[in-house]
Amino acid sequence: MKKILSLLLTAAMLLSCLPAAFAASAVSESVVEQVIRSTGIMVGDTSGNMNLDKTVTRAEYAKMLVAASSYKDKVAGTSNVSPFKDVPYTHWAAGYIKTAVQQGWLTGYLDGSYKPNQTVTLEEAATGCLKLLGYTTEDFSGSYPYGQLALYQSLGLDAGVTASQGTTMTRRNMMYLFYNLLNADTKDGQVYAQTLGYTLNSNGEIDYLSMVSDTMEGPFVVEGSLSDLVASENKTVYRNGYASTADAVQKYDVIYYNDSTIWAYANAVSGTYQSASPSTSSPTSVTVAGNTYEIETSEAAYALSALGGLNIGDVVTLLLGRDGKVAYALPAEDYAASVAGVVTAVGTGTYYNAVGNAYTVRTITVTATDGVSYVYPCSKTTIEEGDFVAIGFGSSETDVSILKSSSLTGTVSGRTIGSRTMADDIRILDVNDSTAVRVYYSRLNGAVLENGDVRYYAVNDAGEITDLILRDFTGDLYEYGIITSAKNDSDGMNASGEYTYLVNGEEKTLTTSGSSLGASAGPARLTMENGQLTSVRSLNQIKDPDSITQLGVTKGDESWLFWDNCAVYLYDNSNYSLLSLNELRSNFDAYYINCYYDKDTDEGGRIRVVIARPK
Repeated sequence: MKKILSLLLTAAMLLSCLPAAFAASAVSESVVEQVIRSTGIMVGDTSGNMNLDKTVTRAEYAKMLVAASSYKDKVAGTSNVSPFKDVPYTHWAAGYIKTAVQQGWLTGYLDGSYKPNQTVTLEEAATGCLKLLGYTTEDFSGSYPYGQLALYQSLGLDAGVTASQGTTMTRRNMMYLFYNLLNADTKDGQVYAQTLGYTLNSNGEIDYLSMVSDTMEGPFVVEGSLSDLVASENKTVYRNGYASTADAVQKYDVIYYNDSTIWAYANAVSGTYQSASPSTSSPTSVTVAGNTYEIETSEAAYALSALGGLNIGDVVTLLLGRDGKVAYALPAEDYAASVAGVVTAVGTGTYYNAVGNAYTVRTITVTATDGVSYVYPCSKTTIEEGDFVAIGFGSSETDVSILKSSSLTGTVSGRTIGSRTMADDIRILDVNDSTAVRVYYSRLNGAVLENGDVRYYAVNDAGEITDLILRDFTGDLYEYGIITSAKNDSDGMNASGEYTYLVNGEEKTLTTSGSSLGASAGPARLTMENGQLTSVRSLNQIKDPDSITQLGVTKGDESWLFWDNCAVYLYDNSNYSLLSLNELRSNFDAYYINCYYDKDTDEGGRIRVVIARPK
């Protein structure tokens, strides 16, 4: 999952492409659910389960209507009077029922009863929502419920709702109904959500990110247990962006929450505290381990200031929140982030001690499994570029050690490697010499890891793989292009070469003296060092595939996947020009197509280049 904020961002992007009266079916059910959760119109049970297949009672519907109205923060469940003979003041929904009936959204029965446990039909639910939008009986043409249902449909309130006239509303149907209600126009022409205080974006649609942020409390740091900060009952929990549980939240996690959701982040950075900006008297950002981080809370600002306990030159840990900003800081000896990665550079750096005296030390740059590069002091001259290292942290120094090798083999299927399970937020690094790139577990799906493919892995207390370092497995560390011309000269000791090549449609040239690349024209894997082409390897060819999709191609019984950065070229009149994959798919029969890949999919390979020629 994606995490809730990513889901809501996706919703916002989708909605920007649609007219005001869009259909709820245009976005995923998970987005609809998160929006309704975030407003508090519907919440889960004590385990956070929304139970979407259950039917809705009249008592429950009354509460939903109140939560979707301007009374959402003004009404309690209990009441000081009994609104109906079958709804005593002690009933859990007495206050909601009383308000809903007084406002005319719902009605009781002629015998003085309300029937709180009776299920709600589509026409009852639709009528209640229409009244929230400001419509009255005079606005409905024809007899009940035909006029109400006609208006309900014309306003788009029916999108995603599967119930029909006379049938009972499930919680899923109710969820879609209220989602549509929020986006519908009132009788006066306003977007309904705006009347509740939710902001709109430039397109006149609900700004869901703002809506979530406005209801969110935090950040807070878990120092004991989650329950010390917030009750988790009836709340959905996400940790590092993935669906989780309250039990998975750990000490020093940074959390945010609202009435329906808890977001937890386990993202810590440890290293030498190098500088503060604009000053240590009132820092708004700090530099630690070579990177600069904005400060989010006054507690963090105090801890990292001249008045706090952390000084320039100390080895510290920053606890980062949802935006990568510092929520809290503490000495690394109290809590330190684990770091494993590859040394990508060796150099020197200037540091300052607590009294401001400068000193110069040898440093290493380490690309860690999270894909971020960090700079650490390292006096050990035996640690060199290309070494795999683990970083440890003490009160006043950083310890660098060679990372112990570990072997792991097996087929990658979903979130498993052989018999091992990957953690939801697993960090994977693919390394070639001293170059590294972060990859995600989905990139490895279907691949077979053999001896030598894995350099290192670590597991958590549950035995799940949390960190994984691969040895040049994916091939994604290289560039891929087309050698359009190649001249290799070898005359004794006077070898040389002249090459022209394309990378992502950009033409480049290379002349070598004293050596040649031995390259020939055609699609190829290009090894670059400091921006210079140093070696070329030709690619395998799939000629005239049987079919092509957004994911890859098939021919006979075999299939291959596209690389995310796969370049598609149109070759016409001896010229290459870039072509979109969608255009190629749309006009598949109009081209002769050749696809070029580095190795088979189960070995981590992908189609890197596609060349299409007009028929």
